[in-house]
Amino acid sequence: MRIALIADIHGNLVALDTVLIDMTRHGPFDQIIVAGDLVWSGPWPAEVVDRVRALNAVVIQGNTDAFFCRTPDDTPPGKCEGRFADQLLWMQEQLGAERISYLANLPFAHRVIPERGHDLLIVHANPWDYDRPIIPTMDETDLDALLMGEHSEPDWAALAFGHVHVPFRRRWRDRLLVDVASAGSPMDGDPRAVYAIMTWDGAVWHAEHYRVFYDTPIVAHQMRNSGLPRGKHFAERLMGARYIGPIRMSAARVTG
Repeated sequence: MRIALIADIHGNLVALDTVLIDMTRHGPFDQIIVAGDLVWSGPWPAEVVDRVRALNAVVIQGNTDAFFCRTPDDTPPGKCEGRFADQLLWMQEQLGAERISYLANLPFAHRVIPERGHDLLIVHANPWDYDRPIIPTMDETDLDALLMGEHSEPDWAALAFGHVHVPFRRRWRDRLLVDVASAGSPMDGDPRAVYAIMTWDGAVWHAEHYRVFYDTPIVAHQMRNSGLPRGKHFAERLMGARYIGPIRMSAARVTG
């Protein structure tokens, strides 16, 4: 069983199309799964939603997709009121009511079960909420606190997620953790688009990341000139492929 995973497209149609072309070289796949954050902070929100829906993929909701359940005066924690309202209003204008409803009603998670007891769980940030990130350098104690929840042991063998925009794989309690990272806005210093392929070999899950060059200056130009609120900021971040400041254990630092 082979699963292709894309996350955090963030309205970057050029990156998405490049990823989809590259995926054809490595297919076919039993499923394509999009792990949330389709449009926020990017210049082509409507086009990205339409392209994703045409894939016949499984799509789950990210924290920025859940913003479309809010009104402009209902600012999420950690967001600046004026900036959030401006961004939401612009996105709503570009998307239209039907696409907004689609984003607002996406499911929280998706589960792939190749064999009993070997579930792959796909979420956006973590298995419990949209915001708390799984950081590459988290120690085992912090991972225990975040991933165990109220249960003694999770009921999955592998967990795939996005949100932090940094690709990594690691083991935790004999389980595989895979940050798919970001197709549209990587944040590990490498501006190439990222996606992942996960494979079930009949015994365990494996994961590989794939990176693809695309024309980032064209996207940055569109960010600056499309009317996108804070377009200059998003363009600079795209070109640098870095957060402004260190990754922190807060949603405010890792979202668009």
